[in-house]
Amino acid sequence: MLYNESHKLPLSTAGKVTVLTTLMGVLVFAFIFLLNLGSKEFKTVEAQSTATTSVTVLNTPPQWTELAYEQTESSTSTPTNSGDTVTWVGTATDSNSENYQLLICSTNATPTPGTSVVDPQCGAGATLWAVSASTASGVQASAATTTTEAFVEENDWVAWICDAIDTNARCNSTYSTGLNATNSSPFYVNHRPTFTLFYDDSPAGPGSVVNFYASSSDADVIDTADTLQLVVCNDPDYNTSTNQCGAGGTLATSTLSTGDQTASYTIVIPTQDQDYTAYGYIVDEHGHEATGATQGSDSTLSVSNVAPSVSPAAITLNGGSDITLTQEAGETTGFTLQFTATDNNSCENASAGDEITGYILSVFRSGVGSSTCDGTSGSYNANNCYPSGVSSAIWNLSCTASSTSCTGPSDTTQIYDCTFPLWYIADSTDGTSTVSYYNTENWVAAVSPIDDDFATGTYSVGSTGQELNSLLAMALNTATIPYGELEPGTDTGTLSATTTVAATGNVGLDQELSGASMCPTYSGVTPCTSSATSTIPDFSQEFGTSALSYGSGTDLSSTTPQELELNVLKSQATSTQATGITYWGIAVPGTITLAGLYTGENTFTAVASEPAEWGL
Repeated sequence: MLYNESHKLPLSTAGKVTVLTTLMGVLVFAFIFLLNLGSKEFKTVEAQSTATTSVTVLNTPPQWTELAYEQTESSTSTPTNSGDTVTWVGTATDSNSENYQLLICSTNATPTPGTSVVDPQCGAGATLWAVSASTASGVQASAATTTTEAFVEENDWVAWICDAIDTNARCNSTYSTGLNATNSSPFYVNHRPTFTLFYDDSPAGPGSVVNFYASSSDADVIDTADTLQLVVCNDPDYNTSTNQCGAGGTLATSTLSTGDQTASYTIVIPTQDQDYTAYGYIVDEHGHEATGATQGSDSTLSVSNVAPSVSPAAITLNGGSDITLTQEAGETTGFTLQFTATDNNSCENASAGDEITGYILSVFRSGVGSSTCDGTSGSYNANNCYPSGVSSAIWNLSCTASSTSCTGPSDTTQIYDCTFPLWYIADSTDGTSTVSYYNTENWVAAVSPIDDDFATGTYSVGSTGQELNSLLAMALNTATIPYGELEPGTDTGTLSATTTVAATGNVGLDQELSGASMCPTYSGVTPCTSSATSTIPDFSQEFGTSALSYGSGTDLSSTTPQELELNVLKSQATSTQATGITYWGIAVPGTITLAGLYTGENTFTAVASEPAEWGL
C-alpha cells in the first residue's frame, strides 16, 4: 500500500505559553494524526485537503512569591531620618523566567510597564518613590529612596511588580503595602530640629553651677511631638554617628523635652579663671541633629576668679612647739609659721605663673582676737600683736612659697614657710594664774591669702595655738651702792642709797637679795674674814622699798637670800623697761678701828612677781 504524506514545519509563535495550552495542543495534534492515518489506511482513494491553524498566546505578568515590605522599619516610633534611605524588598517569579522590576509608588493608581531599558512608571497622580534594577525571576528585588527635608512626615507607599521585557510587558494587578504592621505603608520621615539660640549664664566660679540654654523646635508632630536634647561639648567634635561629644569630652547634657532646653554643668575644682569654649548641639529623640549656624556654635563659658582660702587646720605655728624667748631686752628670732593656701582656680594661673601671690597674716595672743590684730600696721603691739602690715624694720617677717608645693593647673594648694622674731615683752601664756597673767590664752596665727587678681580670702585663725613661755629677766642699772663716809658707831640715818633694776623679760619682778661682809681687802675670790675691828658684817646693811629710817629695813644676809616685794611692772615697751628702786642703808660697828675704804658685793636675783601686780 502506498502512503501519500506531507511533512509540515510548525509555525513560529511569540508570547507566553502556559502548561495547559501546551497539553491541549499535543492532544489536538495526536487526534488529527490518527484521523489522517486511519483515513489513509482505509480510504486510500478519497481526495484530501488541509487548513492551517494559529493562536497568539499572551504574555502573563510576574507573580508575587514574597510581598514587598520595608527592609528596615520606618514608623512613628522609628522614623527614617532625613538624608537616610528607605529600602523596600520583594520577590517575584516569571513563568517564562524573564526579568522583572519592583516599583514603589505613592498610590495604587495602575502603573505603566516599562521595557528592558525603560523603568515602569507610577500611575496618574502617583509619586514614584523607588524602582529596582532589572531582577532575575525568583531573586529578591530591592528598591530604595533617600529622604530629604522636603519629604512630608507621613508617606503612603504601594509596591508593584512589572515585566522588564521589550514586548507585551505587563504589571501584576496585585500590589503590596507590606507584610506586617511594622514594615508596612506608610513610611515616616524624621526632620531635623530648628536651633536658633545658644548661651549660658556664666561667669561663675569653680564649684558653681553654670546653665546652658538653647532655643529650638521640631515640626514633627505625628503620634507625639518630638522631644529634643541639648548636648554641650568642650570642643566642636560632636559625632553624628554616636550622638556623643568626641575626645574633648562632654560638658553638659539636658533631658529630652519639648520646647527650650537647659543643661547644667558644675565647674570642676580647680579651674583657672579665664574664658573657655563650649559648643552646643541639638539632637532629637531619634538621634537626628539640627542644622544651621547655631548647631555647634560657641557659647563663652567664663570662669570667674575666686579668692583663695586657708583652713584653720592648715596653719602651724612654731612647728607645733611652745614659743620660748631667749633674748633679754631684745628680739628672739627663728620662730616659724607654715600655712597652706588653697585656690579653687588652681595654684597656677593661666599664664603658668603663681595664682596665690601674697598674704595678710598676724601672730598674736589669742585674747586679742583677729578683729583687733587684723594684719594692718595700726594693730601692731609688741606685747601681743605682730601683723604683716608693718615694715620689716619693725617686724622682720619673711615668708617664702614652697617651690615644690604647687604641681600645676590641677593642684589647688600652695605652701608658705615663714620665719619671724618676737620681742622680749611678748605676753606669756604658760602655767597657771600664779605664773602668767594670760594663762588661759595662747598664741595663734591668722592668715588671709591673696591671689594674682588681688582677691583676698577670709582671715582664718589657726585651730591650734601654742604657749608662749615666761621669760624671767632683770637688768641691774646701778653697779655700785655708795654709802658715803661714816665714823665707827654711826649709820646712814635712812635708807638713802639706791639701786635700780629693770624688767628685761615678759614678767613683772620682785627680787631676792643677799650680800657679803665688807672689808678693805674684799674681792670676789677673797671674802672678808670675821674681824670686829676691820670687817663690817653683812647684816649691817639694810634694804627696803623706800627711804626708811635705818633699823626699819630688812637686814642683808650672806647665807639666806631675802625677798623684796619690789613689784616691778611687766615691761610694755621695746625701748624702755619698767624699773624698780631698792633703798639701802648701813651702820659701821663701833668696834671698827681700821680706817679706809671698805668694799663688798651684794647679789640681786630676779623673782617673778604675782601676775596681778604686773600692771596689766
